[in-house]
This record gives sequence, C-alpha cells and structure tokens, in this order.
Amino acid sequence: MRQLKGIGEPGLLRALDSAENVLILGHISPDGDCVGSMLALGAVLKKRGKTVFLCLQDPVPGNLRFLPGAESILPPGQLEGERFDLGVAVDCADEGRMGKAARLFRLCPATAQIDHHATNPRYAGVNEVDGKASCAGCMIWRLMGEYHMEPDREIAECLYSAISTDTGRFCFSCTDEETFRCAASVAAAGIDINRCAREIHLLKEAPHLKLLGRSLDSLSFFAGGRCASMVIGAEDYAASGASREHADGIINYALNIPGVKMACFADISDPDALRISFRAVEPCHVNDIAALFGGGGHTLAAGCRTGGDPREILCRAREAMEAQVREMTDGME
Repeated sequence: MRQLKGIGEPGLLRALDSAENVLILGHISPDGDCVGSMLALGAVLKKRGKTVFLCLQDPVPGNLRFLPGAESILPPGQLEGERFDLGVAVDCADEGRMGKAARLFRLCPATAQIDHHATNPRYAGVNEVDGKASCAGCMIWRLMGEYHMEPDREIAECLYSAISTDTGRFCFSCTDEETFRCAASVAAAGIDINRCAREIHLLKEAPHLKLLGRSLDSLSFFAGGRCASMVIGAEDYAASGASREHADGIINYALNIPGVKMACFADISDPDALRISFRAVEPCHVNDIAALFGGGGHTLAAGCRTGGDPREILCRAREAMEAQVREMTDGME
C-alpha cells in the first residue's frame, strides 16, 4: 500500500459516493492547507463525476490565487439557493471557524468533515479527524489512495500548498514519514516546485513588509526573555496599506528569536473582535491558552478571536504564557 494510513471513517467514503452535489467549505482567514486541501478535494470529486461547489467567507490570499481552481471559490452569498446533497468542512477545527459559511453547512441534509486538529469536537455527521496528521492535505492524499488515484499536476500543486505551509516547509515537528510520502507523490506529478514555493512562501508584497516593520516596532519580551509579543492596530494597517492577509506569518519573527519559547501576535484593529495568534516551541504548548479565550488549534500553533477590553485580555494572555513557560522550562536551561 502506498501510504501509511487509510481513511479511518468508512462513513466518509459512503457519504462522498452517495452525493451528487457537494459543497466544500474551509475556515475564515484561509491558509495554504485550507485552500490547497479544498481545491484538491474538489478536483478529486470532479474526477468522480460530482458537481462541486467551494465556499469561503474570506477571499483567497493573494499568494494562493495561482492555484488551479482558486477562482472557483465563492463567498457564501453567491451560493444562496443552491441545492447540496453533502457539505464537507475541510481543515475547520470547529463549526464556528467557517464563519458566515457555516449557515450553508448547517442547511446541508448530510455533513462531513476532514480535519487534523486534536481539539476538534466532531461536529459533523461524519467525522474524519486525525489530530496526528501533519495537515489536511495529507488526509486528502489518503482519500485519493482509497480511490486508487495518484495526483495529477493540478492536484499536486494544491497538495504542495497544503503540506508545505502547515509543516512550515517541512520544518515543524508535525512533519512525519507520511508527509514526505505525500510530498514524493507531488514531486512525481511533475510540478514546478520552484515556482510554487516562490509564489506561496517567498514573494512578499510591499504592504506585508511595511506591516512587518510596524509589528517589529511593537515587539516586547517578558518572562525573562522567554516570551515575546507583538501588537498591531487599525493605524498600522492604514499606514502600511495592508489587509489582514498581510499579517500572515509575522508572528514567526517573534518566535524565532533565540531564547524565545512562546510568542503571541495581537490584532486589535477590530474593536469588537480581538484576534490573537499564539506560537510555541516544545515543550511548551499554546492550544490550551487559546482555549481560555474561546479559541483552539494545534499544540504549537493556535489562536482565538474574542471580544472585550484588549488590554485586559492581552494581560491575561501574557500571564498565562508566562506561567506556562516558567513551569515548562524552569530547571531545563
């Protein structure tokens, strides 16, 4: 067998095979794993004769718009009134992560999900959830194995986006043997990896770089230099000519400073919805900290969106980070 693992939920195959019109949804603020996995799944199902609709609340980020089929992803409003036999959520840790698109998901007579977040509450009718999978893209690749399919060039580009982003270009601890097996099948499809990597990871628009500069100006340290934080507001977006997608990845500059074990990146531009991203290096973990504010995610990468006084919430977040980093690292260095 070409892969290490197959689909664990046989109900997923039955649900996909019995549906004619399939709605595929992803999460708000979509990333490379979300968009790439959605597009790959959509292409697989089209090859099997299905009519496929793809939906995201937020636009596809600029660095992912080159992916085959990206232009077919529509906002929820453009799909009102369509009939779906099955709704499939991809890379959504909980139903709320779909944002406004969740309404369409709930209207589907049957629902399924494909996700790799350990905190997932299994909210769909059929739940293909594997918290140990490195990315949703690898789970789509498993599904292809069940159908005895190999990636063609277009699907391979989408899978490359998925696996390379959620594994930090194969640097994160979630990267495992299956990840490289999937990557090998992607390479075998003959994609231009240099072009894909440049589009997804290397090209940075000027607003991103300007926003990065303002974010670094806000950089501060606590817990004896083992924690770091950055804060941006509406004025930073305005001065940079940036949008929310331009903030993607900035938190890693704080985490990748020698001695830093945990980092947070707070976006206070929306007075009604404070967004905080958390990152950590082992043995620290941040999914439980994000959960304190109604969020979640992975052990080393998580986030939340919450209301309230930003100063109070940031203070609580920093206190939780400091308490954990001291517990996890005191006596180890």
